[in-house]
Amino acid sequence: MDYIELNIRVKGPDFTEIIAAELTELPFDSFQTEAQDIRAYMPEVQFDQKEVDEALAPYLQQIDDLEVKIIPHQNWNALWESNYEPVYIGADIVIKAPFHAHYQSRKYAITIDPNMSFGTGHHPTTFMIMEAMENIPLENKDLCDFGCGSGILSIYAAQRGAHGFGIEIDPNAADAARQNLLQNNVQGFNILTGDLATLEKSSVTFDVILANINRNVIEESVGVFYQKARPGAYLFCAGFLNEDAEQLSKHLHQAGFPTIEQRTREGWTMLLTRRTP
Repeated sequence: MDYIELNIRVKGPDFTEIIAAELTELPFDSFQTEAQDIRAYMPEVQFDQKEVDEALAPYLQQIDDLEVKIIPHQNWNALWESNYEPVYIGADIVIKAPFHAHYQSRKYAITIDPNMSFGTGHHPTTFMIMEAMENIPLENKDLCDFGCGSGILSIYAAQRGAHGFGIEIDPNAADAARQNLLQNNVQGFNILTGDLATLEKSSVTFDVILANINRNVIEESVGVFYQKARPGAYLFCAGFLNEDAEQLSKHLHQAGFPTIEQRTREGWTMLLTRRTP
């Protein structure tokens, strides 16, 4: 079976995840997203150019280039696996696909099936949050992964001894996260399909809240985060560009979450904040 490879170059990295999420409504069965590039794959027999055009129509002004290629069946698996590299974070973490070898030298090996575009560890925001998570205590901590995507941060937190749940508004992403948790034998974490109201209705408060989403959603949600964060709780915020960091940091500070650490990577910023008593 031949495959279609759809290559999209977007003008700004803040639209990469948005456009990729739109494409998940079509029968693409695997994705790669990186900075301003999206590669999406589906069997040629299922490809409908009109459906793709309709899905991308609202975003045409944000797209610099679009290319459709046919990949012969005999090259498909080799091409996919050769292009999909493991992600190494610090000295202890590796994020890999099921077809990668075992990594006994890494204390925390996370296996993510890259058949959906909901987070594979390659994005700078995921990398920075996990890098910063290495430095805080997680054992026996209550944690909420808000906008959990693939569940990758929940998996790492569980491997470190935390428990709690992830919340994801996209039902397809939530299903992918549940599959990834099963694949990594995660105990003590559940994935809820929902939004901010789901968190607000929860009777649980948290030691750690992860919010790898975007600036607008973080600003809209910070009041609920404060309600659900215990005094001294950590709030990780990412999913926004460097130029938004100063204003967002001020907004978080005013809401009771002063920044204690800031990281940047490839044009993106991560803020680690801590709730005031």
